[in-house]
Amino acid sequence: MFIEAIIIGIIIGFFRKGKINRLSYIDFNMPILAYLSAFFYIGIIIMNLGLLDLSSFLYSIFLLVSYILIGLFIIANISKKYMFIPLIGFFLNFISFIFNGFKFPISSDAALLVYGSEIHNLLVEGKIKYFIPAENSTLSFLGIIFPINKFFSITILSIGDIVISFGIILIVQSIISDKRIKSKNKITLSKDLFK
Repeated sequence: MFIEAIIIGIIIGFFRKGKINRLSYIDFNMPILAYLSAFFYIGIIIMNLGLLDLSSFLYSIFLLVSYILIGLFIIANISKKYMFIPLIGFFLNFISFIFNGFKFPISSDAALLVYGSEIHNLLVEGKIKYFIPAENSTLSFLGIIFPINKFFSITILSIGDIVISFGIILIVQSIISDKRIKSKNKITLSKDLFK
């Protein structure tokens, strides 16, 4: 959904007579945090491929560290216009994750709709690592419970995911349509963009 949010932001930026090359001019603080988060997330993918034991304590550590690093990256760039919105979404997801014992609540009905009966049964039986049925979770309303149509498929989002996506749309369109961005020097986004 986040890729779609970027695309929507670009489209809105074009309608506001913006230029896509302005995206390349933005100077983010502490980009190493985003790179490290991606590194740990790749480690999670490798574990899911069976190259490491899924029951390994490393899986939990990698997942938590990846989440914390991306949160720190967002905080480091909070001065960027609208960056506080993805931060709110991030914390909503993080709270749900922490309060449910490092597991993501997901609607069993939505899982049945999107992933089919086999995944649904595994979820209900508690056999899917790091996911639990939202119906039995703490703060279930923050779980992954909203089936969303995206082009030719359906995905499931949480309130946090929706807030993050909305923030990404605003950030991207504001960068593209900000006429003050004209060079590759360090950029301060216009605070008067919508005046």
